Formats: sequence, structure tokens, C-alpha cells
Amino acid sequence: WLHSESTSKWALILMGLWACGGGMIIWIAGIKGISTSYYEAASIDGATGWQQFLTITIPQLSPYIFFNLIMGLIGTFQIFAQAFIMTSGGPGDSTLFYVYHLFNNAFRYLKLGPASAMAWFLFIIVLAITLFQMWLSKKWVHYEGD
Repeated sequence: WLHSESTSKWALILMGLWACGGGMIIWIAGIKGISTSYYEAASIDGATGWQQFLTITIPQLSPYIFFNLIMGLIGTFQIFAQAFIMTSGGPGDSTLFYVYHLFNNAFRYLKLGPASAMAWFLFIIVLAITLFQMWLSKKWVHYEGD
């Protein structure tokens, strides 16, 4: 899988699934934090399981969804180790991700100026996306005190 341009990215994606344990722990903590009294009251009112999921579970988990979304986006922009260790940029540069390209410019080609500019650009992009998500979260993230 790692020697083909068409499958090398899929191999890294499959390998990345092994790292989902931390996010799963956060999901479990969020689910355990939902009071059963909400579900009991909804059952008494005649809500189906799907209605309970949409009106209780999702709104109660929205802070956890938001946190995992932000951390996942930041982690996606910082993919480096997998490509560096497994493919060294891959066949035909198919796994030459942005941070790996930044690393090559800084430490392999010693182009520190362009690498620094790339790092600042990455910082600005991640900051802009994070701030946009935080602004957008006011519309869909529900905290218990709200």
C-alpha cells in the first residue's frame, strides 16, 4: 500500500484510526455525564429513541463534539510523523503533507526563511479556522448553564 501513489494516503488514514482512543475517552466521559433523568422524562412524555437522541444526547454532547472537532482539525493540519517515518514523502510526493514540506525546507534544504514563513502561514490558517469555529459554536454548542 505504501508503494503506490493511489493507496499510500489511504494507508496513512487507516493507520491514523489507531490514534482515535483519546477522542473516544472524551466521548465516553460526555455520554456518562448526561443525566438519566432527562431520558426518563422524555420517555414519560412519549419521545422515541431517535427523538431522545436528537433532543437530549446531541445537545448535551455538543461541547464534546466541539472540542473533538477543534482538536481534530488542528491535528489534521499537523500530520508529519506518519509520512516521515512510513513513506518519506511517499511515492511521487503523494504523502508530502504541508508540515512535512515545511520540515524539508527547514532541515533538509536549510531554507529557514521560507520554512518560517510556511510555519507562520500554518499558524494563521489554524488560528482563523479555530476562531471561525468558536464564532460558529455560539449557534450550536449548548452548555448546561445556558
